[in-house]
Amino acid sequence: MRKSIKKLILVSMGGLALSLASCASISESECQAGNWADIGYKDGVKGKSRAKIADYVQTCGEYGAEVDRQTYLQSYETGLTYYCTYDNGFERGQNGSSYNTVCGGPLATDFRAGYDAGYDEYELRSTYARYETDIVNTQDELQDVKYRLDNPDIEPDEKKRLHKKKKRLIDELEDLRWNLRAFKRKYDLHWD
Repeated sequence: MRKSIKKLILVSMGGLALSLASCASISESECQAGNWADIGYKDGVKGKSRAKIADYVQTCGEYGAEVDRQTYLQSYETGLTYYCTYDNGFERGQNGSSYNTVCGGPLATDFRAGYDAGYDEYELRSTYARYETDIVNTQDELQDVKYRLDNPDIEPDEKKRLHKKKKRLIDELEDLRWNLRAFKRKYDLHWD
């Protein structure tokens, strides 16, 4: 019993070590090459956090290499000018992602405007999808009630209860459809 527990712990620790190694943010060869201008620029263009440099310092330190922070950060800031755009902000907002705070100061203006516009669309689409889901779920529930009412062996009390439920579901379905039409009119949506 004890040997199997020790073996399980060792296997788990080995798996953890492998998964941590695979999460390394930079390879040994990249650390040794030290192309910090290129790495910083690419991280900026991708909108990665400035804190990424701390990962590089730690990982490269383990390989005996140093990070040129100044070169990295200068190139990173240049790369950010290509990331912090209206279009990237819009895409991030439209996907429902959280606001990326790497875009600060003057760079934030276009990115924030795009993010806000994209997030507004995300919220509209989410609300629309909720209406559609509620309609489908109510239709399914109504179908189930109708199916159960078709059972010739149904008890009178159960039949009465199901008829009430059927009426309630029909009213609910009508309300949901009306609310969806009103929502589409309010926002001039032409989705289907």
